[in-house]
Amino acid sequence: MDGHNILVTHWLTALLLILLAIAVWTDLQRHRIPNIVSLGGIVLGVVTHTWYSGFPGFLTGIGGTAVGMGVFLPFYLLRGMGAGDVKLMGTVGAFLGPKYGLLASGLCLGAGGVLALIILISRGGLAPLANRYMSTLKCLLVTGKVSHTPPDPNEVAAVKFPYATAIGIGTLVTLWWMDALQGFTEFLLQATR
Repeated sequence: MDGHNILVTHWLTALLLILLAIAVWTDLQRHRIPNIVSLGGIVLGVVTHTWYSGFPGFLTGIGGTAVGMGVFLPFYLLRGMGAGDVKLMGTVGAFLGPKYGLLASGLCLGAGGVLALIILISRGGLAPLANRYMSTLKCLLVTGKVSHTPPDPNEVAAVKFPYATAIGIGTLVTLWWMDALQGFTEFLLQATR
């Protein structure tokens, strides 16, 4: 990779990390991800790719946005996550492009599952969740019909958690996988000397 492409990668990594930090902080504090971060991040990712690579960069940014949002959209439609989470994943995709946007989406979903399990276990919500799913399974086996009972509003499984944290974790792992995180860290260390 030439010096110009390395600089572009560092610039994109820096912008994405800043946007993710803001999103995680606001989601933890207010349980919302501001549109200026998510939608603004999509625009910033697409514009930055376009600026450095022209029309192919535009396609990279738009394709990554479509992949990130497309993977998360079904979970939003099933009320498993908020619209801000879907838009934030679109931001990640806009910066990483379709290939790594897909990897990040999968890793973010995995991180979200692990975080949800930790929350369920730590708050004693695993047994009620297991009981509800066992009832669903019994109903299916006896009647041949699926009858799912949603969690009680007071149940731990009904509590939504700040999913931006999972998106941040999955994206960091993706950046590490791409070697973008290590290169960015080395770049910062050299810049501060």
